[in-house]
Amino acid sequence: MIRALKIAGLAINGLRRSPLRVTLTTLGVTFATGALVTMIALALGVQRQVETPFRALSLLNNIQVKPKEPSSTTKPPPLNDEALARLEKLPGVAVAYPDAHVKGIRIRYRNKESTAIGLALPREASLLGVADELLVAGRLFEEGDQPEAILGVQLADSLGFSTPQDAIGAKITVEAAGLMPEGSSEFSFRRKLLTVTIVGIYRAPPLMPGSAQQGIFLPVELMKEIPGMYLEAAINQLKAGGNPTAAGYASVTVRVRDPAYLDEVEKEIRAMGYHTQAILSKLQDMRRFFLAIQLLLTVVGSIALAIAALGIVNTLLMAVLERYQEIGLCKAIGASDGDLFVLFLTEAGIIGFLGGLTGIALGWLMSCGMEAVASFYAHRQGIAGRLDLFAFPIWLMAVSIAFSVIVSVVAGIYPALRAARVDPIRALRSH
Repeated sequence: MIRALKIAGLAINGLRRSPLRVTLTTLGVTFATGALVTMIALALGVQRQVETPFRALSLLNNIQVKPKEPSSTTKPPPLNDEALARLEKLPGVAVAYPDAHVKGIRIRYRNKESTAIGLALPREASLLGVADELLVAGRLFEEGDQPEAILGVQLADSLGFSTPQDAIGAKITVEAAGLMPEGSSEFSFRRKLLTVTIVGIYRAPPLMPGSAQQGIFLPVELMKEIPGMYLEAAINQLKAGGNPTAAGYASVTVRVRDPAYLDEVEKEIRAMGYHTQAILSKLQDMRRFFLAIQLLLTVVGSIALAIAALGIVNTLLMAVLERYQEIGLCKAIGASDGDLFVLFLTEAGIIGFLGGLTGIALGWLMSCGMEAVASFYAHRQGIAGRLDLFAFPIWLMAVSIAFSVIVSVVAGIYPALRAARVDPIRALRSH
């Protein structure tokens, strides 16, 4: 231990002899590490932003179910209320509800009016582990048949509410108009008026389009009364030569109690004659994509660090030439080849450590500036909230420092070998 501390002290003293050269070499490692850390942190941050809605809404337990396309020989089963009841009876299923979204819904409050997109949310959401992290005020739906609604922050603001909390308890009018299937090939235009009470205000995660803040969630039973709810499925059924009134829903969400049930429930649903896709599989596909991006950025950053390593080689080779006689003297008084080898590797490691440490600080500063610019641009495009595009987990900082040290030590092997092979007699004679 004492021997190691003495070698470390000698290494520090050796670096202090050429402060300008060592500083410039360390800056090369700093910039390379900063670039590497910033690029990987960006990939990690964007991945986190993409996954946030899945986790915040607990979508990893969901399976999206769609009816198969009918053909001239087969007529797949419709995805109607009877199918929903059968889906809910499957082992491991907590709830099944239609994926309803209707555009152009008119929302009125006093003398204010706005347009929104209507979305369905089951009343059981609060009991199924669906996180209310997106709520900025109020609550999710309660059990019962009371007409309730949850509004996006932008929609609440356009209706004249000064704060999200002010909107809680207010009654608004929901007006929707659209086509409804009537017969084998007929549609009728209908208009529906609903009076609902605002029970919650939500804020969509960053990176989602501004229209996500202009939505209104209604309980499933209320969404079924909205004209246009069945239009897409009815038109598809009509094109296939079927009865549009029997079309059912275009898409249904089946939520399992635990992700462990996903595979078995998917098999059961496919056996019933429907298409399925688990949200978890989409997330895994995205993770593979981001992993490839991280590997690509790591390679690019490693090239910059390799270039910086050339500076370390140059610095240490110059140190060997300048301290040629000193190395010979050290050998003459008992220093071994291994001691000198470790000495120069230690100097390289110190450069790498300092460069890695300051590189992380530089990367963090760069990310703050880039986030500020990205947030300003996002606000101009209608995206609310500050964009948190970079992620700096502890493991990234630790690995970055370790990687810069390893690269620096590897770069110092050749100069260290040159120092270890110095002939002490020739070195002393050169005086």
